Amino acid sequence: MEAGHFSLSKAVRWLELPVSAGSLVLFRVALGLTCAFWAADYLYSGRAELLCRPDSFHFTWPGFDWVRPWPAYGMQLQFSVMALAGVAFACGLATQFSNFVLAFGLTHFFLIDRTNYQNHYYLLMLLTWLSLCLPVARLWSIDVLAGVAPGSRQIPRGALLLVQFHAALPYVFGGLSKLESDWLSGRPMQFLLMQRFGLAHDDVMAVSGGLVLAWGGLLFDLLIVPGLLWRPARMFAWVLLLTFHLTNAWLFPIHIFPWFMIALSAVFLPADWPMVVLRRVRGERSGDLLPSEVPGVSTAAVPTTRLAAVLIGLYCVFHCLWPLRGLVYGDVTGWTERGHYFAWRMMLRGKSMGLRYYMTDPADGRTWVADISRLLNSEQSARFGTDPEMILQLGRTLADLHERRSGVRPIVRVLALSSLNGRRPQLFIDPEINLAAEPSWPQRRGWIRPLSEPLPDRPWVLPKDRWEQHVDLPRLPWRTATAASGKKQTSGLPERQPAVASPSAGLTPERPRRS
Repeated sequence: MEAGHFSLSKAVRWLELPVSAGSLVLFRVALGLTCAFWAADYLYSGRAELLCRPDSFHFTWPGFDWVRPWPAYGMQLQFSVMALAGVAFACGLATQFSNFVLAFGLTHFFLIDRTNYQNHYYLLMLLTWLSLCLPVARLWSIDVLAGVAPGSRQIPRGALLLVQFHAALPYVFGGLSKLESDWLSGRPMQFLLMQRFGLAHDDVMAVSGGLVLAWGGLLFDLLIVPGLLWRPARMFAWVLLLTFHLTNAWLFPIHIFPWFMIALSAVFLPADWPMVVLRRVRGERSGDLLPSEVPGVSTAAVPTTRLAAVLIGLYCVFHCLWPLRGLVYGDVTGWTERGHYFAWRMMLRGKSMGLRYYMTDPADGRTWVADISRLLNSEQSARFGTDPEMILQLGRTLADLHERRSGVRPIVRVLALSSLNGRRPQLFIDPEINLAAEPSWPQRRGWIRPLSEPLPDRPWVLPKDRWEQHVDLPRLPWRTATAASGKKQTSGLPERQPAVASPSAGLTPERPRRS
């Protein structure tokens, strides 16, 4: 007991050792300006309106189906306020309030639709909430200059370590997640190069480039954090980091992520590096950059309580274990998507999907193909088919809409074919399962077909409208009845539509056959 008490006290004293506030201040500026640019860009490009329409269907997260977009022009107003809050936060103006606006706004956007998930949105959300607990405005802030907040040249070491911890998460777990056979084969990167440059699957640039990018990305992610922390390797690591992220920004459309990671990774440099740089720019050999005559500025660090040290430890342990939960499921994560979210899994799978929903009236057995095109925007159509839970959620929504209009709850089945990293397409979802009768958030997902196709030497390149001709499908009486009926049925949507599949769903509509 005594030894445990001593070790906790030692940890507390170590966390509250003072370090320069310069690096944390630059983190605040980078975070604020990144959020401001992101919000302004989404407003200008129209993505804020596209992804957050209040009258549209949204794929929700478990337990957060109550989170909805603001009505009318509320979302445009929210993004405008976030852009202004980002600039204010970077300047240290009303720091806590502007910080809260960013954290709340990012979280609200993140929870509106599951298809909005991006690893960098998750990272920004974590960092904005974390910043509320950190002394990010102790130095170079309008709040300190105006005398409305205390200033300090120093911060507790624990504050900077927490930011470094979050900066390391995408690298470390991004590297660990790449330790799988598909990635090491170079196939995911090969597909990305084929799409980016229009290359053939056997092109030397696609094959060799895929291997180089795959193994180079693995080594970079695993070694960059130790390289930045180890002084003899730091300069080389920084050149490598800049090269890596600038290459990513050129090759792949990942928006703000590479630029923000360049700025965020600067927290691994010595805490006083901004002071040293500006001192050299000024031609000064010594002295502090913050003028001593600024009122309210001290060199005292805020003490860390034992409770705070314990909470910090538990918080870090959680973020080290949570990304590894996919190992417990025993599935192929890239196939089932279980353990994919919040695990820093980036660019690991090239997953092509083709699906079609079939709805059957239980009273007379009539079956028709559901039209999902009026429900989904372009990004939802492109993303939802990779995730079984979103396929289930849309199926239940189709049943709810039809039941609301007709008073009869239909049977909803899905014919879903998926190709993972160039494999031959196979059934993704059990086509005999009635999605309308499944629970909203199932604990067991026995209706997901296990991945059975091996990774071939040559990737599957046939277009989706020819998949059904080359994949062995089980005999599905309801599907045969649909094709033979020769009737056009409504889809169960609020407006009556002809029975066609969504063009973005991948599979071509079945044509009625004459019997």
